[in-house]
Amino acid sequence: MLRALKLPDKGYARHFQYLRDSVLPLPPLPEQKRVADKLDAVLARVDACRDRLDRIPAILKRFRQSVLAAATSGKLTEDWRVKDLRSLDGWSESTVGELIERIEAGLNVKCEERPPEVGEIGLVKISAVTWGAFNDDESKTLPRGTTLPESARIQVGDFLISRANTLELVGACVIVDKINRPVYLSDKVLRLVLPKETRRWLLYVLRSNAGRKQIETLASGNQLSMRNLSQANLKSIRISMPPADEMCEIIRRVESLFAFAERLEARHAAARAQVEKLTPATLAKAFRGELVPQDPNDEAASELLERIRVTTLSKNR
Repeated sequence: MLRALKLPDKGYARHFQYLRDSVLPLPPLPEQKRVADKLDAVLARVDACRDRLDRIPAILKRFRQSVLAAATSGKLTEDWRVKDLRSLDGWSESTVGELIERIEAGLNVKCEERPPEVGEIGLVKISAVTWGAFNDDESKTLPRGTTLPESARIQVGDFLISRANTLELVGACVIVDKINRPVYLSDKVLRLVLPKETRRWLLYVLRSNAGRKQIETLASGNQLSMRNLSQANLKSIRISMPPADEMCEIIRRVESLFAFAERLEARHAAARAQVEKLTPATLAKAFRGELVPQDPNDEAASELLERIRVTTLSKNR
């Protein structure tokens, strides 16, 4: 049975006043041992569950890369070609330069390091295109009164790519799906102008391991923290091109598989949030005396403390 225990005054410093005046629940000693054993078992299971959940993002990342590898090599639609009596002979080799119409770049202008507010305009930072989806929160604000050509303004559907970043992130690219504020191209974020029907294919190729290897090989610069992908080198990247109808089928299958991965990510996030609540909930239950059965035959903690007090006093005489 839980008993209230008030901590004795032993000359604590004033800033520990709240601790000295605290009343703590103190169960009998046998129950404390049962609670501790139960907590060890439950929290070990919580930690194991957390460890397993922590592996899922890496698994999903490998899954996406496997999908892209199969898509850009033709393996993803191998059954589709067999059904229509086709082969990879229908695929052709091209380059980014042959695929696009032009490359557009913005300016390097001194800005305030914050996203633009209502009535302001901004330039995107390389972090706006780094993490898989366009994020115009990653932008900086131009001084009021600054004017930029409207042609440099970013629009929904634009294909954007960073020309400068670390070796692992240079060449990161996105297709803009939504815009929340007026932002413009910077000198480090380029827009590739190309037909709408081939934008997503180019995105898949540049994000695949084979595409990344080409980008990292072509990126120049001696600094470990920053590499640069020149427009000439960007245009030289090789692209395998399937026939138009097969490209549509590949894109459909990739989008379906990626949507499946996104659903798994949502379930993972929900499960992770629930796991983070388990430890405090378990501790709260333990401190309420609800985690393990109570035994009325246990010696009350107050009696144990009294015996300890009497023993201590007798030894100090």
